[in-house]
Amino acid sequence: MKYMLVACAMIHTQVMWAQADTVSARFDYPSHVVFLPKEKIDSPLVYANTNLIPVVFKVNKYVLHPNEQLDSLVALIERVKSDPRVKLAYVWIGGSASPEGPVKWNKQLGHYRSEALHRFLVDNTTLDDSLIRVENLWEDWYSTERALQRIDFPHKQQILDIISEEADYKKRKQRIKAIDNEKTWWKLINEVFPPFRNARMVIVCHEEFQPVSLPLTPTEPVAVKPVVKLNPIAPHPSPRPALRLTPPREDRFYAVKTNTLFIAALTANIGFEAELWRHWSIDAPFWYSPYDIVRPTRKLRLLATQPELRWWTGEKAGEGHFIGAHLHVVGFNVAINDHGRYQDPNHALFGGGIGYGYAHSFGKAKQWLFEMNIGVGYADFKYDVYRNWYNGPRYIKGIHSHYWGVTRAGVNIGYKWYKDRKQRKTRR
Repeated sequence: MKYMLVACAMIHTQVMWAQADTVSARFDYPSHVVFLPKEKIDSPLVYANTNLIPVVFKVNKYVLHPNEQLDSLVALIERVKSDPRVKLAYVWIGGSASPEGPVKWNKQLGHYRSEALHRFLVDNTTLDDSLIRVENLWEDWYSTERALQRIDFPHKQQILDIISEEADYKKRKQRIKAIDNEKTWWKLINEVFPPFRNARMVIVCHEEFQPVSLPLTPTEPVAVKPVVKLNPIAPHPSPRPALRLTPPREDRFYAVKTNTLFIAALTANIGFEAELWRHWSIDAPFWYSPYDIVRPTRKLRLLATQPELRWWTGEKAGEGHFIGAHLHVVGFNVAINDHGRYQDPNHALFGGGIGYGYAHSFGKAKQWLFEMNIGVGYADFKYDVYRNWYNGPRYIKGIHSHYWGVTRAGVNIGYKWYKDRKQRKTRR
């Protein structure tokens, strides 16, 4: 039933595309400027068939690299908007991922790619955002099927049968991989999938629009660069300076920061954080305080570190909520009252715990960081007690104690930077 509906939609679409192409030619517009009757302006066009693919992304990326076709596209949109003979209905944008890689990530990748083109149009044209419709095409099996139907390919019919029969994307990939120990699968990745890592678009207009007062004066045609076709050997466009979305989510982040709570306690500190994987990072703060607080009988001298492994709940590490597991090692010499000075006898405090935190990146390039965290856990420590005056003698030796409670707290500010991830063997 599902495929009967798709087939009907495709037949209906082919008729409408043919009618739309006729009107486009009459108005001297390329075929990706589609004209539809007013009562059918929201008809279910199979937009995946559009021949305007202004952005083909690199493997596993969604940074938009400007190119000549995008430049001409801006001029085309402005021409349509100012043409008195037609009325712009909306601009449709779709972003897709090629089918290899995890299904969940490919869904996110389709969203990021469609948003990259969406942001470009908002920033570079006078289009109102309400006139832009954005769709996540997810894993582009539809284009994969169409491409295979047009070429000779090993086990072609078996692959097409699997695509037709298996609705679960994960199981579909497993069945194709099992054909010949993944040889055919890797041939698909290298020869068929590359052009489907894209963002595509259609400019939809009303078929007939007769203005009341403006003359039907033809506008000067705008030269539009040749389009990138959806075929299995389409090359990637030449890279040019990148127009980045913020934050650049395909990049790995690094951060340097300081904890203002310890600054307030006159304890110098610095922390480093690095993204390990898409949802994981490692945070390593260090504290050092060699000086007294106000007077010699008040001091919070520390030499400590507290590394924490973090798991981020959002789309990637470095933004939003996280849960962490930390360890701590602390050498200390503390005097906060007149009763005594507490010092470790060459036996540092150690322990561990779990924590929760939230981080927010801000600034034009999301380079500044604000973070809050709290953690609880266990500490084991020994200490000697000295009289709290100059050269005060030790009067208690070798106390061994344990602690359960708050073991981590921070209000951090910092600076972030980004580096490209190393390309993985399994490409998306």
